[in-house]
Amino acid sequence: MGTMILINSPNTTKDSNKVSPAVAKFPEQADLLNQLKARRKKLRAHLADMEVVLEILENHQHES
Repeated sequence: MGTMILINSPNTTKDSNKVSPAVAKFPEQADLLNQLKARRKKLRAHLADMEVVLEILENHQHES
């Protein structure tokens, strides 16, 4: 199961003018690393790096 991060963005619903937050779903750390390496062949990233990236995104969301 991928990582889900709640993102504060103004998504209005059709039935009302209420603003609902958006949820961003990110792939698993290993899948994210594989996708990144597929795009950048000379990349020297590791699985631990992907964990840090996902933590940064999650912490950034909590600050917003």
